[in-house]
Formats: sequence, structure tokens, C-alpha cells
Amino acid sequence: MSDSIFLLGPDRLVTEAPSTTYDLEADLQELLADNVELLPGAQINPSNPRKWLLVKREAGIPNHEGGAAFWSIDHLLVDQDAVPTFVEVKRASDSRTRREVVAQMLDYAANGSLFWTPERLREWFEDSEPESGTDRLIRWLDPSAEEPESVADAFWRAVGTNLREGRVRLIFVADEIPASLQRLVEFLNEQMPRIEVLAVEIRQYLATGSKSGALVPRLIGQTARAQATKEPSASAPRRSKPWTVDDVMASVAQAGESERAAAAVIFNWVRGRADLFKITGGTGLSYPSVTVSVDSGRSTSRFRPLLALYGSPHGGRPMLEVRVARMCRTPPYERDEFQQPLLAQLEEAGFGHLEAEEIRTTDRRPNIPISKLTGENLTVLLAAANKWIDDVRVHAGEPETGDDSYYAITEERESGVTEP
Repeated sequence: MSDSIFLLGPDRLVTEAPSTTYDLEADLQELLADNVELLPGAQINPSNPRKWLLVKREAGIPNHEGGAAFWSIDHLLVDQDAVPTFVEVKRASDSRTRREVVAQMLDYAANGSLFWTPERLREWFEDSEPESGTDRLIRWLDPSAEEPESVADAFWRAVGTNLREGRVRLIFVADEIPASLQRLVEFLNEQMPRIEVLAVEIRQYLATGSKSGALVPRLIGQTARAQATKEPSASAPRRSKPWTVDDVMASVAQAGESERAAAAVIFNWVRGRADLFKITGGTGLSYPSVTVSVDSGRSTSRFRPLLALYGSPHGGRPMLEVRVARMCRTPPYERDEFQQPLLAQLEEAGFGHLEAEEIRTTDRRPNIPISKLTGENLTVLLAAANKWIDDVRVHAGEPETGDDSYYAITEERESGVTEP
């Protein structure tokens, strides 16, 4: 690199600042972690500049379900539309800035999208600083939000939606992007409608004999052809009206008859006990969803979230989510003698291994494709739900030991509720 920029001083004297290499790759990584705005959001989307939130540095990626970290990505970020963004940093002197790093990033995207959960990403973010993760997220996302916990929940659900649908962004960062990598990035970005593939060159310019200088980012890969192929993000502008049961059923039916039949069984079960249920429609623009909440019989925070169903407008798999952490914080299910049989039944129904300790310390929301709800699995799930409903109503007079602010927020959203 032999170009220069010219720094204009207050006395209008111009100082030449030649481009210089970073001493260590770690220096560029550290600069980016501390200053994520170096990724030029306005160059990526001039009409709606991207904002960045750092979720984790060296985020571990497994290569199989339940596995330990097999790789790690230098920086994992999300933008304001909840799109997970993988960032890998290399110096130009590293020959791996070409084919090897591209193959590596595709591995990261494929396995991160498959094996990460939104709960895991949220946990990483919330553990990264002492300050409340919700407070940091809302200050960055929407400081005027009246229901911060609700907004945070919706944001991390949208992150999960984007992961499930493979709607992610890959960014290669280097002090100089070689022509060979530029060609690869442009080709991939034009060929993949859901994945945005970009490179950012962050050149360092230092005035001779001075520590003063400049960092100049330049975006590579955003060709007109690539922009024309891209789908809108899953958390683009919100709907003015919540989704309804009919909307979700129509979306689920696109996936196949078995999925439609399983969803119909669930909604018929809700109708069979209609006096106990409220259904809240989601407001995500492209992913129809409803949450089923149950009348707990308690005098405060009356309705408790139980299940959420998500449709499949982009050809993805419709999903059923169980609010198991919330269930286990409602008396009497904070006690082992009630909690352990519930977790065992949910595992039997196909929701994977559920650890009681994790349930107690996280907002665990396991989900499975509705296609996996065979007759037997669905019977087990609904039996567990029926028992939970009956138990919490019998014990409605017991005091609660945990924070029920989430439920208060849910109950306040009556304007978005529709009857089944």
C-alpha cells in the first residue's frame, strides 16, 4: 500500500499521511471490536444505514447438534433488523484472505445458522457487560420503547427467525482487499439471495513522526446486480395489524398437509378450552406468528405465555415454540417435583434435552419444526400442557418468588389479542 491522504489542520496546513500496515492482526480486530461503526453502514444501505451491535468476540460455532465450539468467528454482530452478521478479520499479508477464508466463512454461516439458537446469542450479549442487556439493546435499538422487555424479546426472536431461514451477512475485513477476494465476494453476493456477502477494506493512514492519523473504510461487493437479488430482511417494518390464527394456518399449510393437520389439532385444542386462552398475534412483517397464553387464575399478571406458532412464508419450516422457562417460573412449577416431569414430557415430545438449571437461569424457549409433531408427540405435548394449566390454576393462590414483570407486559398488550 503506497497511497496517502492529506490531513487538514486548523491553520489550513496540509499534512501527508501515508497508508501503513497494522503491526498485528489483533490490532485491527481490537479496533473493530471497540468501534463497530468502522463497518460503513451507510455504504451498505444508503437509504437505511446499518447500525451494529456487538454480540460476542470469538463466538464459538459447533459442527453438530449439542456440540462444543469447533470454529470461532472473530466478531458476531447484529444489525437493527436482527440480521446476524459474521465478521472475519485478516491482514493483507495473510494469504488466507483469499479462497481459504471464504470457505471458512461459508462453514461458519452454514453451521451457525443451523446450531446456534437465539437464546444462546442473547445470553452471550447479556453476559458481555455488567449493565443489563435489555437496557443496552433498547438504548441502541429504540430508546423511546414503552415496553422494553417486550421489544427485546421480539428482537431476539427475529434473530432466531433470520438464523433459521439462513438470512445472515458475511463481512471480510482487511487492511487491503486483494482483487481475487473482491471477485469472489462479488460473485457470491450476486448468487445468494438471502446471504449478503461483503468485504470492507479499513486502511490506516499515519502522519510521519506522529501518532495522529485516520482510518478509512471502503465497502466492496455491493454491486447493482447483487442488490437486485436480495430478499428483504425478516424484521423489516412491523405490521400495523397483528397476525391472526387464519394467517398462521394459511402459512403453515404451504409446508404440507402433515404440518397443517398438526397445527389444526393445536388450534382445535385451544378452541376446546376457549375460556382459558388468549391468542396474541405477532407483528413481524414476513413471518406470521401467534402466541397462546393461558389464564393462570392469578389476580395479577393473569395470562401466562405457553406456546407460539410460526408460519413459513419464505419456504422455511413452520415451528412450534414452548415457553418452558416461563412455565417453570409459575407456581407450583418452580418446584422440582412438578418441574422434572414436565421437562421429561417435553423431551419425549421432541424438544431435546432440557436442563433444569438452565431453565432456571435463562429465558429458554425450545422449538421444533411442526413436521416433527407426529400423533404420539403431539398427544404427549398437549397432555403436558393440560396438566400444567390445571396445576397452575389449582395453585393460583400461592405467592410467586420470581420476577413476573414479563407477564405484566404480556397482559398489557390486550389491543393485539384476538380470540381463537
